[in-house]
Amino acid sequence: MKDLLGLAGQNAIVVGAGRGSGRAMALLFAQSGMNVAVVDQDRATASETVALVEAEGVRGLALAANAIAEPDLERAVAAAREALGPLRVGVNNVGNFGAHASAPVLEQGWDFWQTAIDQNLRTCFNVARTVSRRMIEDRVPGALVFIASLAGLRGSPNLAPYGAVKAGVIQFTQTLALELAPHRIRVNCVGPTAIDGPMLHERLSEASIQRRRESIPLGRIASPEDIAGAVLMLASDLAGFVTGQTVMADGGVSCTSQRPSMGAGEARMR
Repeated sequence: MKDLLGLAGQNAIVVGAGRGSGRAMALLFAQSGMNVAVVDQDRATASETVALVEAEGVRGLALAANAIAEPDLERAVAAAREALGPLRVGVNNVGNFGAHASAPVLEQGWDFWQTAIDQNLRTCFNVARTVSRRMIEDRVPGALVFIASLAGLRGSPNLAPYGAVKAGVIQFTQTLALELAPHRIRVNCVGPTAIDGPMLHERLSEASIQRRRESIPLGRIASPEDIAGAVLMLASDLAGFVTGQTVMADGGVSCTSQRPSMGAGEARMR
């Protein structure tokens, strides 16, 4: 049977794959025949993901790194390249806004903004540079995939830092796609809304989650596997002529005016 995805036997690195949608991405890559380097700040959760990857009959590698620190991430990428071989796919799944509670702009401190910049935009910058340099060195026609958000396309009351940096991820994707096109490296991103994973339930009340569920035309919140599927598609040969794009994996909510705003004081880690 023909490998329609064109990924079997190739190597991927997923940054932020210790749990949730990042783990689902790593597992789906493995099910597509890829060897996967799993990078997370928590080596224990990275190792748990690798166990699932290797159960699919491919190679896995657990690496601990802080994606905000480029030298730290460079060491992880170098280790993945040495252990697995040339990297065909790189994904940055690191994001969010730390322990900050949602609040109006006039009540926010700069620390909220700096945390959002570091966790979302800086990590994309670091993953893009460290992985694409290896792809160029190895002359690999690769694919980079980032995670944006519906918040980057719409006004985001009480979450201005997060919305602003996710808009930055979308613009960065477009610019990097043009710069890397001569090297045959495609760059795209996926834009979810709420994802039904541990972080959602840590941050929001069940009533708030239900309001979001009711606002989505498909009638449910995205699963980690929903986001992983979109990432896999963009990484594969099926999207071989797609670059610089943001695919909204949001159940159709971006087509409506139904998205509920984040209330002030919500989203604090409990």
